[in-house]
Amino acid sequence: MENESQPVQNAMNDAQRTARAQFDRQAEQYNQRWASWTDETLKKMQAIVQPQKDWRVLDVATGTGYTALAFAEFVGEVVGLDISPGMLAQAAKRAAEQGVANITWQESPAESLPFPDESFDLVTVRIAPHHFSDVSAFLHETRRVLKPGAALVLGDTTVPDDAEEAATWQNAVEKARDASHVHNLSPSEWREACQSAGLTVTHCDYLPGAIPVEVSAWMETSGCAGDAANVVREFFANAPESAQREFRIQIDPETGETHFSWARIVLQAVRP
Repeated sequence: MENESQPVQNAMNDAQRTARAQFDRQAEQYNQRWASWTDETLKKMQAIVQPQKDWRVLDVATGTGYTALAFAEFVGEVVGLDISPGMLAQAAKRAAEQGVANITWQESPAESLPFPDESFDLVTVRIAPHHFSDVSAFLHETRRVLKPGAALVLGDTTVPDDAEEAATWQNAVEKARDASHVHNLSPSEWREACQSAGLTVTHCDYLPGAIPVEVSAWMETSGCAGDAANVVREFFANAPESAQREFRIQIDPETGETHFSWARIVLQAVRP
């Protein structure tokens, strides 16, 4: 894997290198928490697209393959792509353990897809675009590799359109907790970005957070500790009312643990 990944490493920008290093660190224990925290977006995505048996699907930023494996049973072929070789190793291990044979794994950043034009019937991406160094480049590349009439379906954390203070706070606390975070787009920003890339948005759901997450567990997942963890706790302790309301920030009176729920977006955009 080391020799194969060298051209990818050389082509990456600083933000992509940060993301790669972060997710390599998280790879072995990534699914233990994120699967349960984000499963509802996957179910929504599957319901929207209704995958078909003859489809070839590209799952971008596949991580440990959770989304790729979920689609594999419904389609002909899946390619799981990720910038992190550590994540891909875990994905391949999971696929082998589950006896899934119709997935291949590819190392690459999301902003430069190593596939010919019009190669896929569906592109998926879940709980990842907020780490991308260039969402516009990703969307343009997605349009290029989609067949005419085919769709991108994505699920990601998001921020509200009409609460700028809460949105600014959320992106700041995410960055403090995880240096690989770049930006959470609001629904209107996603619509504008898709339109600029030549994709037509056909479905867009804003989902208020439904699953409470403990701040301690959330920081542990990304390796946020020491002074950085103290900074994150200060963010939550001093969260503005708009953020408390939008992200359901509460303190458990018995344990003193802070809980929150990020909002999510599920969006479908079609290549005309």
